[in-house]
Amino acid sequence: MVREAAGAFTIVLRERDGGAFDFQPGQFFTVLAMIDGEVVTRNYSASNAPGTTELHLTIKEKPGGRVSPVLARVQPGDRLRVLGPFGSFVVDATHDPFVHGPRRLVLVAGGGGITPLASMARTLLAREPSAEIALLYANRSREDAILGPELDALVGAHGSRFSVHHHLGPLDRSSASRALDALPLAWHASTRFFVCGPDGMRDEVLASLAARGVLDGAIAIERFSVGPRPQAATSSAATAAAAAPGARSIAIRVGKGSAQITHRTSALPGATVLEAGLAAGAPMPFSCAVGGCGACKVRLVEGNVEVEEPSCLTDEERAAGYVLACVGRPCGPCVVEIIEEGGA
Repeated sequence: MVREAAGAFTIVLRERDGGAFDFQPGQFFTVLAMIDGEVVTRNYSASNAPGTTELHLTIKEKPGGRVSPVLARVQPGDRLRVLGPFGSFVVDATHDPFVHGPRRLVLVAGGGGITPLASMARTLLAREPSAEIALLYANRSREDAILGPELDALVGAHGSRFSVHHHLGPLDRSSASRALDALPLAWHASTRFFVCGPDGMRDEVLASLAARGVLDGAIAIERFSVGPRPQAATSSAATAAAAAPGARSIAIRVGKGSAQITHRTSALPGATVLEAGLAAGAPMPFSCAVGGCGACKVRLVEGNVEVEEPSCLTDEERAAGYVLACVGRPCGPCVVEIIEEGGA
């Protein structure tokens, strides 16, 4: 356990069998915590470079939060169940049409959003001698900058190729524009932008980039925020939902042929297929719960389900009728089918 600035901490994990952690810089892992008899999942990005026997998950403790205060009390020798890696917020040279010659990146972080970007910077600076990276990091104060010493060490080792620009206070459209204008790297034709931070900050930065004509394909964003749950995953909630005004009936099919079981339930307005299914006791597969991993993918048989974007579904999967239960909200009565491992 490593204590960081601003009430954050880093859990340094070693795989039970001693193997190396293989992931792409920018990806996240899902931690499963047992709290009050319920398995609660949260997603945390790796902050270190891949390929070593350690996985660093840097977490901002939220006062009054349900999971982070529990994880803050983890002690050396404890065991955590971790799934992953997940997510497409990654640097991929193989399929990157914007890479022409040396890689140029502008990373924009707000608060705890530094975590996946730190992994990207550490990895590229070590692996690509020609890479150039500028980091714009917004915090209330310099003392609130998570991983500050590590970033300073990267500047010391790679100062000709890596720079950190601290912004104190909210990063809105106007201040984002001024801050980006001060980065010569930002306006190179092949520069890629990676943005991770609070919802409001991300929207302002994206608006600033759009105003300057930066193409959507040159921008990657990350989001972990999950809105308030309109339907709790309990049997009593399922019963209440069935009688609620505006509830959408859902049939969830599990299995094939004569062995198929159908769970019938209802979703409250705004509830996801996953929430309604868990409340009904259906064996819903899921992991990240924010549309980033695809573990909750189901096939829509009847009806219409609106899937929040961006999500990890491919165009082929959408065309085949798949939806993500965790960010899919039924627009009316619907039937979905859980695709079991190895199924068609």
